[in-house]
Amino acid sequence: MSRDLGKKSLQDVLRERRGAKPLVSPVEASQREVARRREAVEAAAATAVERWRDGRSTDGRGKLPVEVYRRVFALNSAAYYASGHWSRRARAQLVLQPVCEVLSCGSATETAAHHLTHAAIGDEQAGRDLITLCEGCHRRARKLGQDLGRVPVREEVVALDPKAPLYDTSSIAALKAKYSR
Repeated sequence: MSRDLGKKSLQDVLRERRGAKPLVSPVEASQREVARRREAVEAAAATAVERWRDGRSTDGRGKLPVEVYRRVFALNSAAYYASGHWSRRARAQLVLQPVCEVLSCGSATETAAHHLTHAAIGDEQAGRDLITLCEGCHRRARKLGQDLGRVPVREEVVALDPKAPLYDTSSIAALKAKYSR
C-alpha cells in the first residue's frame, strides 16, 4: 500500500497544533466568559421585566440568580418588588418582626418590610438587611436619609421619634413660598 503524499500522520498534526499560536489567550477567554455571563444576566432580567409588564410574575414563581434580581431592581424596582422572591423575603421579615421596629412607635398597623440598604438586593436576610416599619416611620426614615445624605443605619432608624413633625417649620415655609401662586 502506498502512502498518500497529501495526508499527514496524526503525530504530525498534533505536533503542528502544539507549536501553533493559541486561538484565544486565557485572559481573552476569561473576558469572553465574563461578557457572556453579563449578557445572560441582562437577557434574563429583561425577560423578567417583560413578564412583569405583561401582568405575570417577574420570576415566574421560580427562583432567579441573585445577579438577575439585582439587575431587575436596577431596570425597574417595581418589577423587583412584584416578584415572588421579594414576597418571600418580606414575609420572612414580618414573621420575624411583625410590629414597627422604631422603639417609641411599635405600631402593628400598616407595617411592611423595607430595605436598610440596597447593597444586598436579591440576597436580603430578614433582620439583617430588612427592617419592619409603619408608613409614618418609613417616611421619617427616608427623610432622615435625605438629611444625612446617606442611608441611615438600623440604630438611627430605630431611634426615630414618630411624634416629631416630618418637616420643620422653616422647610414648610420655604416650600409654601416656592409653590404658592
